[in-house]
Amino acid sequence: MENNFSAENSLRLIAETIERSRRTIAKNSGKPLILWGSLVALTAVIIYILWSLTGSPAWNFLWFAMSAVGAVAMRSMMRNSEKVPDTEISRTLGKIWMWFGIFSTGFFALVWAAWGVRCAVGIEGPLRVDLTLVILLMMGLCGTLSGAVLKFKPITVSSVVATALSALFLMVMPDGSPVRILTFAILGVFALIVPGVILQKQVK
Repeated sequence: MENNFSAENSLRLIAETIERSRRTIAKNSGKPLILWGSLVALTAVIIYILWSLTGSPAWNFLWFAMSAVGAVAMRSMMRNSEKVPDTEISRTLGKIWMWFGIFSTGFFALVWAAWGVRCAVGIEGPLRVDLTLVILLMMGLCGTLSGAVLKFKPITVSSVVATALSALFLMVMPDGSPVRILTFAILGVFALIVPGVILQKQVK
């Protein structure tokens, strides 16, 4: 009987520790969501303006600059925040967004490589790849998975709704139009900033 009681206590203690870790991670996720959502939305608007003025889609390389700025800002933010416990939850979240970054960058590089090969061998015509839609769907999926891991429905619901609205907006807009880049502004606001603000209010 005593052994069973001890085992039950141990299991309860483990469950409570995991739940505390999840709450700590969720508590520290609000500001990063707001930061990255603001950066994504602002960068999308800046690229749209510059692309419209110059007619050059090369301004999309500003996404790499945004990633560098975000990384520096995140390091500074995390230095002044409560230390996030190193648990399976935190590691899973880190891996989700790490692989998003790897796949997005890799896919972007593949598109440019394909364009270079086509030019080298003399294949004419536009390259039919909707890079924006692919990255949009991957980002929405990662946001949804993050909400599921944290067991925080606003992130999951916001990611699903924002991805659907963004994809619809993207498919309505004409091909090659710089206005399509504003899709990421929609996603940044509704999939990142909104749930981030909700998390911050819950913390307070």
